Amino acid sequence: MGFFSFIRRLMLILFGTANDLVFLSFSNEDTGKNFSDHLNSALTIAGFRTFKNDDGVRRGENTGSETRKAIQESKISVIVFSKDYASSTRCLDELVMIMDARRATGHIVLPIFYHLDPSEVRSQEGRCFEAFSTHEKSFQGEKGRVEEWRAALREAADVAGMVLQDRYITSLLCFLLILVRHIPSMFSLE
Repeated sequence: MGFFSFIRRLMLILFGTANDLVFLSFSNEDTGKNFSDHLNSALTIAGFRTFKNDDGVRRGENTGSETRKAIQESKISVIVFSKDYASSTRCLDELVMIMDARRATGHIVLPIFYHLDPSEVRSQEGRCFEAFSTHEKSFQGEKGRVEEWRAALREAADVAGMVLQDRYITSLLCFLLILVRHIPSMFSLE
């Protein structure tokens, strides 16, 4: 999906009357303090409520029910696939919940492939392959859980999304999110 197709799709979704909560799923390790943080800020400035599961979460704390509730209450999930996304069991658990909501209720999923090709996620090659090699060793007694993660990754990679390889495009996306939200009021459109 091209940049402007992505923005057009986002505009159609966001101008609806449904809930304005956006669930952000991302790896804090490689995008938490740059792209995902900027995306969160842009959505917040544009007037959206966001939920991101990286604030104030202590190790060992069970956030599954809080995360599930946030996904159910949101209209849309933006998944920022990055090089380390598949390394995070938290991200993979979120992804399973997001894709379950998509199948059950039509929850809208917008994947962003940040410096990553969708085919790498779909076929679980490269860093995804390395992450799953580790997961299979760590979760030997939970093969079903690992298979759920694999299936959710394949399913999400098949959803039309946006590939971001350039930091200028990334900045433009964040800027356009702000504009998209304010266009109706700027032109008194309703």
